[in-house]
Amino acid sequence: MTARRTRTERGATTVEFVIVVPVLIVAFLFVVGLGRMSHARHQVEDLAGEAARAASLERNTSLAAARGEQTVTAAMQHRGFTCHQLTVDVDVSSYRPGGVVRAQVTCVTNLSDVTITGLPGSHTFTAEASVPIEQFRSN
Repeated sequence: MTARRTRTERGATTVEFVIVVPVLIVAFLFVVGLGRMSHARHQVEDLAGEAARAASLERNTSLAAARGEQTVTAAMQHRGFTCHQLTVDVDVSSYRPGGVVRAQVTCVTNLSDVTITGLPGSHTFTAEASVPIEQFRSN
């Protein structure tokens, strides 16, 4: 007589669960990390635009540069957005009627909580914006 062995599926679901769940968690964290990077990029671009706009509305160069930096700090606090390192550079070298104000914002974000997905522990985002100064502006 031939002995027949019957295979049971007992425990197969547990093994599949143990294999699939970590992969799903890593995939989820990867998507979250990409979303956080996209959000940070958008925030930095928006902050650069706000800094340039605020600086362009001031009446002299020293006030313009300070206003651009203050605007970035206030906007970040208002939005709850944080940077590990923040650099704001407001270029007022072309500050005259018909000239241009440029702002560059550099932000280093912390991504250490999603590094298991292969994303770096931090990422540097830089954005630039320029705003023209009115041609017929009176001082």
